[in-house]
Amino acid sequence: MFKRTLIGCGLWMMLGVMGCESSPATMEDLMPASQCMADKPASVMCQPFTGALSSCKCSSDDYAPRYSGSKNDTWPTCVSDGNAFVLFGTSTPGASARTVAFVSMGTKLWKNSAVPSAQDMTAARDEYAVANGIGSRVARRQDIHYPEVPGTNKFACNDLTIAAQNPDRCAGPAKLKAIIDDAFAKGIAGTKPQVQSARIEAALLWFFYLSSLSEVWTSSFDNAADVDSAWAYLSGTERSKPIGLGQYFQQLDQETYDRAFDAVLAARCWRDLDKTLPSGCNLFYQRAASQVDKAFTRGMALILRDRIGKLPTLSGEPQEAALSFVNIIGLLMDRAARAVDPAKADQLKTSTQAATVAGVNVGQAQSLIDGLFGCP
Repeated sequence: MFKRTLIGCGLWMMLGVMGCESSPATMEDLMPASQCMADKPASVMCQPFTGALSSCKCSSDDYAPRYSGSKNDTWPTCVSDGNAFVLFGTSTPGASARTVAFVSMGTKLWKNSAVPSAQDMTAARDEYAVANGIGSRVARRQDIHYPEVPGTNKFACNDLTIAAQNPDRCAGPAKLKAIIDDAFAKGIAGTKPQVQSARIEAALLWFFYLSSLSEVWTSSFDNAADVDSAWAYLSGTERSKPIGLGQYFQQLDQETYDRAFDAVLAARCWRDLDKTLPSGCNLFYQRAASQVDKAFTRGMALILRDRIGKLPTLSGEPQEAALSFVNIIGLLMDRAARAVDPAKADQLKTSTQAATVAGVNVGQAQSLIDGLFGCP
């Protein structure tokens, strides 16, 4: 069966079909059934993983724009089938500017070939703190892996008191903001600026990781165009030229990066099939969110693995900086590791939370990461 030709509810209404106006109705009732139904192509198949990922299992329920333009998976025809991100909104999202700012901050701090000066620190802080910049979003970013704050206000984490009471869900204001603010204050004062730079880098990478999944979530009920920000927080560019978080992923494993890009295309595909607000098709929302989560988590695990491996090659403040980075990312990865295997998560935590490099079992930690997060 060929991919279905999709008709939006608005067109049904123009044609005089009254089903879209029936009452009472759920959001799924307002959509043609084909828009919220898995496709049944003549040949259902997925593209097997190869190389180091050959043991991973592919799924035809994953959106696969790189494989025959998504013709063999179970997603209906959509705007992402051309393997490029097409904006839902009318303009480039602000998240793109935040990704560019992150890159610029990196040249002043963690990628600076010299020890960052107070001026470097101040300039980076100014970029971070600009109106509607990264800092404004760190202050409200939620980790949607955890239950929502009780009540009807989905943005309750914007309240610092509530955030302090719900630190796991309100990860941005309750966890990341404190790390970043403290690191800037100490760095500007000249206290181990390389260490402070590493702390800022780690906290911001975690912010970007949380952001794409969070934006897919808010796209489902608050602003459908937030799906554009999910793409922008990954790279904000075409697939072949990522910056920001996407570049980190690509430098460590091309396929993991490509799977992450596939995932944000899946989210855009969902929002093409389902333009209603709130979302009327939980099936494709859940598929897209799951695909984003798995690929991005694998990417973060590779970053942690890489930094652990570099610890023995460093000395002095650079080594201390690397350990601080591992401590932050390692602690934040604990939830994901624990969801897979609590015993292995305990073992990994022993290394990632070590106070000294001597306490890090590099080989064991990398092996545990490979086992816990082996597939994107």
